[in-house]
Amino acid sequence: MSKFDPKELENSKRIYKSATPKYDASWYVKWVATMLAVSGVFLISAGYSQEGNLSYLLSTICWVYVGMVWSDRAIMIGSSISGTAVAMNLVTGITGV
Repeated sequence: MSKFDPKELENSKRIYKSATPKYDASWYVKWVATMLAVSGVFLISAGYSQEGNLSYLLSTICWVYVGMVWSDRAIMIGSSISGTAVAMNLVTGITGV
């Protein structure tokens, strides 16, 4: 609940609202992606490289989706690049090449 009057929010230049949507599908995907990324980093640090890479790769796929929904090219490009790097590492680990 907001402690500000709706008219005050509408006309204020000092009260900022979040630019990202809340409680729609992208909001939930964003938080799942964040948990997957953090889990991936911890798994890699704990020596579970393949599992960590898979978790991180799934997080980048989720972030690309969020970037598409939000029309945010920076999120899409950053996630695509890191996802490609992680996917290459994952394939190398699986195939041994």
